[in-house]
Amino acid sequence: MGADNVDAFQRLVFSVPGLRVQAAALVVLSAVYGVGTFGALWLFTPFAPDPSRIVPVAVLVFLIPFVAAAELFPRVLDGYPRSWSYFLALTNQFVLSVYALVLSGANDVGNAWSIIWLSFITLYLINILVLVVSTGIDRSDRILLVSLTEPGLLIAAFYALGGSEFGFSTYRHVFAFASLLIAAGFLVLVLVVVDYLIKSNTDVSAFALTSGLLRNDRESLDLGVEARPFVETLAVDNGDRLTLAAPWVHPGPLGGFGGGQLSGNLIDALNDGDDAGFFLHVPCTHKEDLSDPADAERILDAVAEPDPTDRASRLVTADYGDREGYGDIRFRGRRIGDKEVIVLHGEGIDDYDTGVFMRDVDHDEVLLIDQHRHDIQNGPDVEIQYGSERADRLKRAFDDFRGRLAEAPLSEYAAGFALADSDQHALAFVEEVDGEETLWIGVDTNGLTPDVRATADEYREEFDAVIPFSTDTHASIHELANARESDVDAIERAVDRAVDDLAPATVGLASRRTEPVKLLKNDYNGLVFSVNILIRLTIIALVALYALLVLWLFF
Repeated sequence: MGADNVDAFQRLVFSVPGLRVQAAALVVLSAVYGVGTFGALWLFTPFAPDPSRIVPVAVLVFLIPFVAAAELFPRVLDGYPRSWSYFLALTNQFVLSVYALVLSGANDVGNAWSIIWLSFITLYLINILVLVVSTGIDRSDRILLVSLTEPGLLIAAFYALGGSEFGFSTYRHVFAFASLLIAAGFLVLVLVVVDYLIKSNTDVSAFALTSGLLRNDRESLDLGVEARPFVETLAVDNGDRLTLAAPWVHPGPLGGFGGGQLSGNLIDALNDGDDAGFFLHVPCTHKEDLSDPADAERILDAVAEPDPTDRASRLVTADYGDREGYGDIRFRGRRIGDKEVIVLHGEGIDDYDTGVFMRDVDHDEVLLIDQHRHDIQNGPDVEIQYGSERADRLKRAFDDFRGRLAEAPLSEYAAGFALADSDQHALAFVEEVDGEETLWIGVDTNGLTPDVRATADEYREEFDAVIPFSTDTHASIHELANARESDVDAIERAVDRAVDDLAPATVGLASRRTEPVKLLKNDYNGLVFSVNILIRLTIIALVALYALLVLWLFF
């Protein structure tokens, strides 16, 4: 994912504590912040605040406004999770506590007034920004009103606790409230411009996209062009049946948008019954993403019935890393009858244009699989473009490897397989040819977690070859952002069952084109480039807005 900076979306994703924990934290922290504010005013100002004010400050300033907002947001904005609302309240509560500490350093009443109103405006802007990003710009009218909850209650608390005794003029009140409205208007204008610019380039709302990703919605992108990609099917039968589907589409872009959930959906469909099935990732890029998630049905319909053979070659391996200019590229493959199954790994390479290897290769004859075995949190950032010099070198290596593979003799074929008994899709697949045993470990993730990589390394002492691979799924950015480990116990149990299941088998490869589906193609580049550029412009605009607010209120 690093090749196109889509992983920027992962930084928007976090795991929030449970609702009860957050509610308790809101109550406890209100007391902590109330005591902290009292202590700061007592230590750093000439005032001698009455200790009896601690409880009113804690309740009226640090508790009631934030509890009210946390409960109101989900009710006004349908579908906005309460857990997110409470997390936003906790964040704003902390921001206000920081302003309270800053307030203790004010050198006159005028600066104190400016700090107080700057805190109100900051909370208002944070609410607007977070709610627009997470629910959509189309709700901006309701967001502008409901976001006033915290600053409105804080203004009331300010006067209830004696704010009117400072004797501020009517002009200062009008000026402060006008500043709040101007700042909110400027922020909404920035967000509307961002949304307009992205929609003018890609016809996709930036905030519909982001809010959908955060909520893991299943949506279609009105982008792309019609195509009929190949779907290759590798079927193994040892009394039971394993169907491995390898569509020439990319499982993306993210979440429920387009084909982001393609791999998991296909795995579920292939396992609907007595047979087992899994997804194989071919070397392709996000240009091959489905724009409509419903097109997964057409991918499934193209899964074919191969002609079986019981003859296959031992595994052939060739490492081209020792050749100057080739980079660290390795091919492994075996012949199955008169066809070939090849798996590649390119160290430091994320994705490949579809034409890099297959531009003159018959899909009926060759299945090419990209292991995509990189670390799940530290993926590579290189994408191989068709027509580049490096792509030409990789193509020569691929053709050379196929020449070697064509000479491999055939022997009797045996196989065993098992799916992991866990919530995470995983496959253990064992092949035996002429006494050589090969273990495949497949996980429906984008790259491999360290524990899966370590488990695969441990099995190298037991098997002649071990091929760990991932599906390069983009099913959930929540998982992409937070995945650190896998259910290796379930994988190990699956390996044991696959070994026990090892028996003489037939294997076959077939290829079929889908009915017309929409692939993103170059529209994906426009989407990503727009988002990457405008994210940075938005950050600059927000920083500029805050700087102007400080200058406006203090000078």
